[in-house]
Amino acid sequence: MVLSGAAARGAFQAGALEVILPALEAQGHTPTIFIGTSAGAINAALWGQSAHLGYKAAGAQVVDTWSTMGREDVIAHPLRTLLLSGTPAFLSSSLGLGNGVTSIFDTSALADTAAEVLDGEQLAANVRDGTLDAVGVVATRLPPPGAEPTSQAPAHARTVVFLDSTLDTAAVADPVRGVDVAVGPVRPEHVLASAAIPIAFPPVRIEEPAPFRGWYSDGGVRLNTPLRPAVALEADRILVVSAMSTGGDGPPQPPAAIGDTPTIADTGAAVLHSVLADQITEDLHTLRSINLKLARVATPEGVPRESDVEQGHRTIPVMVVSPSPGELGLLAEQCATRGRGPLGLWRSSDLYALNHLLRGLGDGPGRRELLSYVMFDESYFTAQIALGAAAAERALRDGWQIG
Repeated sequence: MVLSGAAARGAFQAGALEVILPALEAQGHTPTIFIGTSAGAINAALWGQSAHLGYKAAGAQVVDTWSTMGREDVIAHPLRTLLLSGTPAFLSSSLGLGNGVTSIFDTSALADTAAEVLDGEQLAANVRDGTLDAVGVVATRLPPPGAEPTSQAPAHARTVVFLDSTLDTAAVADPVRGVDVAVGPVRPEHVLASAAIPIAFPPVRIEEPAPFRGWYSDGGVRLNTPLRPAVALEADRILVVSAMSTGGDGPPQPPAAIGDTPTIADTGAAVLHSVLADQITEDLHTLRSINLKLARVATPEGVPRESDVEQGHRTIPVMVVSPSPGELGLLAEQCATRGRGPLGLWRSSDLYALNHLLRGLGDGPGRRELLSYVMFDESYFTAQIALGAAAAERALRDGWQIG
């Protein structure tokens, strides 16, 4: 189970998992490795701590968590944050006082929610008793402010996989790509660190394990879809649940009119897509290419040659669940503009403020995409769950793929 980072799109994954995991169990496939980044880390932890209940009960529990969650469970009202902390800190820093703004949103509510819904002890127990083989969450370790490169304090961000496992984890680390592994129980603070959206959410301080003490941000910055760690843990099949389209852009389209200068929203959405979505498309292409090469050199009976097996090469069937391009952006816009009546005006004032803040950055497809990542709204989460379930049904019809 590889769950990509998705910020506010995590409910899509919950809806997909509720449908697809019981179906795979009926086929004789029981996932025992759960690895996620950002919102995917939240879902990996929620599923990991519920695995002992069985997939049907676990799915209902995870979906219930997302469907009853709203903005007040994640962030303080945007206007409250702006007036009480954001603007004063910005003005003080601009005058040479203080260290500046640490984030756009106040996420103290998310810390309280995590303490309520994440059960680190049960998660660890499910690994210890063999219900699961591994649970991992990916976070980005930030360099200390002002640090210069040394062997003790790298001045560049590194990826850390917080991994609780009974498997051999030695191959998960990748020094060339700056990927480290912290073996031990996965705690709520590790999950919060993985989900700390850069700039929007403040970094999270991690104390344990001691060698990995430091400040952390969203794991999606460097490893949004942790396919390689799953391969390194000897997964024999991989189910990827991505809240971003993974189909690629296809062949180049005929040039259209250039039009106006792209807005900040359009540019920001394009950059976000490149960081989060393009990586998974490339990684899946690499995995499928290796599968096809191994299939071509297999024996007539379809068994890989002994030399390939000795070198650790193997085909890994993959199944991918993802939304259609632009689907969640349109859904977010619909939920944000849906009439809620006079009595719901105050309750929706946070959504109104967020929507119009992004409207100031542009009013094209880019705004919808950005909104879909930061819209922590109960109606949006509920609608995502239904889309995730439909995407899971499509993936089941497509079946396992090697190429």
